[in-house]
Amino acid sequence: MKAFKPNLDLNRTLELQLWREATTIFMTAGHGGCGPHGLALAALQRGFPCEIFVNGTGVLFQDSVRSPEKREVIQLVHEDFVEQVLRHKIPLHYKLAGSAELMRSFSAGGIPLVLISTYRLTRERAPHWVIITGCDDLYFYIHDPDNSDAREGDDRINIAVLKKDFERMARYGRQGSKAVVIVYPPQNPTPLTKN
Repeated sequence: MKAFKPNLDLNRTLELQLWREATTIFMTAGHGGCGPHGLALAALQRGFPCEIFVNGTGVLFQDSVRSPEKREVIQLVHEDFVEQVLRHKIPLHYKLAGSAELMRSFSAGGIPLVLISTYRLTRERAPHWVIITGCDDLYFYIHDPDNSDAREGDDRINIAVLKKDFERMARYGRQGSKAVVIVYPPQNPTPLTKN
């Protein structure tokens, strides 16, 4: 969002507001994760058009909890998010956003937020969202907002990742869930993507 609104104050309050609006409530341990539908709705609420790519209609993160009650809550949250996405006419594509699609959206002025497994970055298996900050013929350049491992800010910006490696890390869980939210500048129409 700051890329499109340079004066936006990025602070903990905004971070927590976004999380509260996008959370799936539960995960294996700790606080719930953020799914693509909730993130897109939070962006739209702030005036940023977006589109969503997911590789299936399943419920993201539901397999990460064992309790039937928690699974039911995640299911309800997911269904509500999907209903809101459809009501707000956010383009929802049930297909992969591969390298060509990510490059297309980036060229069209969008900023892709991509769900990854942190394993290739931190050796921990956790879902995590990164931002694509650039691309060329061989690499995607990503920004990793996670500062929990004490890396300096400069070490988390424009990290070069070979496209073939990025495609392997851009999935989460045993099911290989893939999700991308592409955020566009305010007042710009979302480019039409063929489903």
